[in-house]
Amino acid sequence: MNGSAVLDTYRYLRGGMAVMIVLLGAAVLIERSHATCWQTSISAYYFTSAHSVFVAALCAIGAMLIVYKGSNDTEDILLNLAGILAFVVAMVPTSRPVLFCGSTDLNIGGQSAIANVWAVVIALVVSRAAVWWMYRRTGTTPRCSALGTAAVWVQRLLLAVGLLTLVMAPEWFRLNAHGIAAVAMFGSIILTVVITAFVTGNQDVGKCPHRRRYQMIYQWISAAMALTLVAAVCLHQTLDGFNYAILVVEAALILEFAVYWVVQTIELWGTPTRASLMAQWDQSPRRASRMLRAL
Repeated sequence: MNGSAVLDTYRYLRGGMAVMIVLLGAAVLIERSHATCWQTSISAYYFTSAHSVFVAALCAIGAMLIVYKGSNDTEDILLNLAGILAFVVAMVPTSRPVLFCGSTDLNIGGQSAIANVWAVVIALVVSRAAVWWMYRRTGTTPRCSALGTAAVWVQRLLLAVGLLTLVMAPEWFRLNAHGIAAVAMFGSIILTVVITAFVTGNQDVGKCPHRRRYQMIYQWISAAMALTLVAAVCLHQTLDGFNYAILVVEAALILEFAVYWVVQTIELWGTPTRASLMAQWDQSPRRASRMLRAL
């Protein structure tokens, strides 16, 4: 694959994240045009005519997050974790709304959700085994950074707990996995935005004359996403019945996710990854240099 093909692939991956949000938003708006009111949350549109787009968009985002290579080991692992969790969010629905007002009330969920999660588990096991075998066969197993190694073990722990719950308490998993996976997914994404802000601030000023501007944008996005995520969790725990506040907060969080990838698409339009934009280690402050190496 030549340099132009690699560059275009990364452009499409970044832009594709935002396009999937547009797809999801369009499906929700079209459903709303035929319904009598808004649903209680974005996740509630799983049970409406937007069901297929809801699942497809989340699966596409999950696949792109896994495929996308982060600028460092820690970011890459967090993106992988977010991608895996996106599949769980797609396969396991939220609880059916009490006050449903959609144009179509699909009778789906239940045990089919558990079966679909097992399909995801099998695919992950097969892919992981294939990757391990190819690296071992070719002797190209990459070394992982200190924080990257820690992130790997955190990822393994979370996935192991999830798998154990799926085996031992499938009904509890069906009722709770959607919300837990969604919070963990956005938490992972927020951490990647924080890392992006830090790394951007240490890029070569000659190659990135606007690095401070982009760093500030990423800092604002990460702060906004963190506050919005906390607000979403609090509203879900405190509000009952139909409430526009939950829908608005969830929509804001998804929009912030899209903005992040749009900004990255613009900033990195001329390069596949940030690796080529980084300053030499000796050109960064000592503390920043140590942190960059640890990532």
